[in-house]
Amino acid sequence: MGTRARRGYDAAVLDLRYVQIQTLSRCNADCVFCPYVESWHAAHPGRMDDALWAEVLRQLEPFAEGLSKGMVAPYLMNEPLLDPALFQRISDIYARFPDTMVVVATNAVALTERNTTRLLEVLRGRKHQIWVSYHGIGPDTLRTVMRVDPDRALFNTLALLKRGAGFRIQIRGAGESLDGRRTWFTTEDYRAYWAALFREHDIDPRRVHIDAFRFHDRAGALRRTDRGAGDLSVGKVRDIDPAHPFRCPRVDQWLHVLWDGTLRLCCMDWHGEVEMPNLREVTLKEWFASDAYRALVATVTGRTMAPEDWICTRCTSPGG
Repeated sequence: MGTRARRGYDAAVLDLRYVQIQTLSRCNADCVFCPYVESWHAAHPGRMDDALWAEVLRQLEPFAEGLSKGMVAPYLMNEPLLDPALFQRISDIYARFPDTMVVVATNAVALTERNTTRLLEVLRGRKHQIWVSYHGIGPDTLRTVMRVDPDRALFNTLALLKRGAGFRIQIRGAGESLDGRRTWFTTEDYRAYWAALFREHDIDPRRVHIDAFRFHDRAGALRRTDRGAGDLSVGKVRDIDPAHPFRCPRVDQWLHVLWDGTLRLCCMDWHGEVEMPNLREVTLKEWFASDAYRALVATVTGRTMAPEDWICTRCTSPGG
């Protein structure tokens, strides 16, 4: 990757390919396995202003070669369709990085007819993926797991599938925990549910990817008790130190930016446990060349001893 050879970057660790940018902090769902409602950004709501958005894209330009092999996702721990500027911002991404893939993940509640039209228009002919988070196999499970309007979620998802021929669409659902302690529906139930809907609505199943998976405890970020969410926390799952090296691509291949410009270690750090800089105060070039970044990488990978209760020691799903 050309960026790795640039002066000031640590070629031993940096290979930036994947970027998630939270353009606003809001989400209109409340998934039982998601810490959103208790997160830092839910308690500090806001929307990325246009000047900061442009600056983030500008600072990413040296990494264009890597991003052409990866993706830029205009969402992070939020519902992207609640940002009225989303479609313009997707256009901005393609203007700066024409060869990257744009990934949009939505719970479909805001996937109205107008938003569907605009989303398909801006993605048409470009590298893209549309992920629909649909954690249920009917009204009861959708209400329990996601706390969304089940009729609207289903109607909007089916409308997207009917109009989305030629687009790369994934339907993603989780109804059982990774450790098997909690089950609302199984991966087999989920696939059967969608197979029946495809038959009923004459949708070709070959053009839709059904991603049935199991949810995890977000590295212990689930602390609230409603619906038994906090009971899902596993606790420590590994030691990380020179005798126990660890590998996670989130530290050297990914970048995560909150709406106010603050960087996050990864998509597990909902509470800001790991102190990170703000792009209003330091540039990406400065951050990746800093001793602080190298120290962070050393801690995550086990080159140095991780602090007690370090977030990576609690992560049951390295990489995301």
